[in-house]
Amino acid sequence: PMDIGTTYCTTTPNSTGANGAISAFGETSVAANDVTLTASSLPPGQFGIFITSETTGFVPGAGGTSNGNLCLGGQIGRYVGPGEILPADAMGEFSLSLDLTMIPQGTGTVSAMAGVPRSWQAWHRDSVGLGSNFTNGITIDFTP
Repeated sequence: PMDIGTTYCTTTPNSTGANGAISAFGETSVAANDVTLTASSLPPGQFGIFITSETTGFVPGAGGTSNGNLCLGGQIGRYVGPGEILPADAMGEFSLSLDLTMIPQGTGTVSAMAGVPRSWQAWHRDSVGLGSNFTNGITIDFTP
C-alpha cells in the first residue's frame, strides 16, 4: 500500500490556524478494496465526517454555511453510519478505512468502478465562525 490520489482545491484555515488536509493510503485497484482516508491538521476533539462524489466542484464557504470551501459537486454522499462520525485525536487527525463496495451516494450506496474517478473531502466541526470547515479534496482514479 502507498499514498494514492491527487489533492486539489483551496482551503481556509481552521481554528488551529492550519488548513485541514486529506490524504489517502492503499491501492487504486477496486478489486483490492484497500483505501484508508486520513484528515489532518484539524482542531483536536472536534468531530468530522468524510464526504464523496464522482464530481468535483468549488463552493466558497459552502454557500454561506461553513468557514470552508466545498470541493465536491453533483450527488454528495456522507459517511454518517456507525463508526463513521469521528473525533479528531490529540494530533488533529481522524482516519476511515473505506469499503469500496458501499460508497454512500444519495439515498443508498454505490460501488467504486475502474475508470470512474471519485473524490472525497472531510467536513469537520470547528469552534469559530459558522462552526464547520473542510479539508482540501482528493481524487482517486480507480483501476480494475
